Amino acid sequence: GLFMIFAYPALTEKNLESLLPDNFDEEQKKAIDLIKSYKGINEKGMTVLEVIEQTILDKYPDEKIFDDEDTSADILVNKLDENDSGVTHTVIFLFHAQDQSIEYGWNVNIDTLDIFPLDTDSRKIQQTVDYFD
Repeated sequence: GLFMIFAYPALTEKNLESLLPDNFDEEQKKAIDLIKSYKGINEKGMTVLEVIEQTILDKYPDEKIFDDEDTSADILVNKLDENDSGVTHTVIFLFHAQDQSIEYGWNVNIDTLDIFPLDTDSRKIQQTVDYFD
């Protein structure tokens, strides 16, 4: 009984992953998982999703932001037409809390497993993953 009294609050805390939808087809899931699980050029350290989550937690240090009922997250996946760019999909992570939105996006190639950040903030996330062990 004592274990549950102390452990229960920690077990029920939400994280970024718990807010994200998972109703995607197999190809979309592959594109999303490629971003979420990317561990950098050396395959060590934190994943992109972990760095995004930590960045959000750092922005709201005094709150359990993922537990707030007004906090939401979404993923947008767009399959791109075949072309010579080497990109098959665009994946955008959206996070909304306290009237602020945060967006990170990547172009991906699900065949070669390459990811390409769409903007400066996404590039910073990827560089943190690439160079932080």
